[in-house]
Amino acid sequence: MLSRNGMAAAIEQVLTLPIRGAPRTIEPAGGDKGEAAFVQSVMMTPDESGGMATPISELIGQITTGLVFRRSFFEKVWGQRESDGKIIYRKVAYRPPATCQARYNDRTGEQNGFRQQVWLFGGNLMLNNKQKVPGYVDIPKVRSYIYTHGKHREPLTGISEMEVSRQCYETMAKLQFLWFSFLEGMAMQRLVVYGNDQPEATARADDIAQLRGSGIVGLVHPVEGQKTFEALPSAADAGAQFAACMTYLENWMTSSVLAGFLQLSGAAAKGTRAGGGASAGSYGMSEDQSSYYLASREAVATEIADSISHDLIRPLVVLNFGTDAAFPRWNFGPLQESETGALFTMFGTMAAAPALNVPLTFIDLLTERMAVILDLDEGQIHDALVSTASQRAEKLAGNPPPGMPPEAAAGLGQLQGIAQAGTAIAQQAASGGPGPIAPRRPAAPSPSAVKAAMAPVPPAPKPPMAGGMGQ
Repeated sequence: MLSRNGMAAAIEQVLTLPIRGAPRTIEPAGGDKGEAAFVQSVMMTPDESGGMATPISELIGQITTGLVFRRSFFEKVWGQRESDGKIIYRKVAYRPPATCQARYNDRTGEQNGFRQQVWLFGGNLMLNNKQKVPGYVDIPKVRSYIYTHGKHREPLTGISEMEVSRQCYETMAKLQFLWFSFLEGMAMQRLVVYGNDQPEATARADDIAQLRGSGIVGLVHPVEGQKTFEALPSAADAGAQFAACMTYLENWMTSSVLAGFLQLSGAAAKGTRAGGGASAGSYGMSEDQSSYYLASREAVATEIADSISHDLIRPLVVLNFGTDAAFPRWNFGPLQESETGALFTMFGTMAAAPALNVPLTFIDLLTERMAVILDLDEGQIHDALVSTASQRAEKLAGNPPPGMPPEAAAGLGQLQGIAQAGTAIAQQAASGGPGPIAPRRPAAPSPSAVKAAMAPVPPAPKPPMAGGMGQ
């Protein structure tokens, strides 16, 4: 369906693209002792820098396939990092959902990993010492991750957001066959041939049926007032009924996922709405429909973030920091781009205003929020703001405007420095270039850190194995 129907392919992109392109952050929990930084180094860092081999953008895209196929299956491949001995994910390997079956505890119904169908060379169904079902490989719970979409409706099997689209696609395939058959009949005329008797009419029909391009056939001139043949009339406007039905099914597909705005441009071009009626301002409700749709995508993004936090981040933290650790959470940034434009306008107003009645801390928070939306490094943004504000404050304090005390000039300079730095950072990030980011200086190690570094390093725990997991 996704490879043969343009509307279905567009719906799949509309469902997944906002989540795949949203900013991604790992938020530390209260009392964080390095857990968030460790998870960041594993999941958000390239393989060559000590992270996992699966790029995080690829992993998020594969998780969003659960929106279409109900569930997405992954196998956690554990390993030990040589630099610090920490247990990490070597990769979170995607497993095609068509080959996987979720497993549940036969007594409690609790999820217990999954099994994957393997390729059988020559039809060999022999079991090895790790297989329990012929033709399948068992992936235990400790090495499995399953994202089930729509647990609020179907906790075990999940739901597909394209189930209605699939039904409409099958109906449209049947309708297309009938429509094309009708067009073929309209292109090839149907004739009725006459004769003085049936054998003569049949003979004339056989002669006319043999005609091809530029063909010639000889017929006896009919008696005056009689016809040798005539074309059967057809309903010329019957094709509009097929078009109206196709439009109705396409609207049904888009409405099922709150993406009715996909049909606005087509309806405006045709001058029709679903069912063939007259158009009445196709773009009138575009903004409201888009906002409603984005709200549904944000709910799905929250569901995916909770799944990643519980099933990927939590086991990783437990194995390295214990059960009493502060568990960080995965978070997707806002899906609406309008916030970025609002921040640009706000910072431009701040830079031009002679004075503001808001605290500088509030401006710092807005700048850091902009850094999250634009997927920038928050630490470097903070250093840039502090550096630029300090330089502006020192400049105005040394050369204050006429009639302004040096202390007030320094405060005004600090405010303008923060605002101008934020505006420059936003503009540079939007254009794809580097912003005025000051290099971060490494902090001096604390006495406790030096003492911890001198202490003997305990042996690192072994990666979890698949043994000991029951069916």
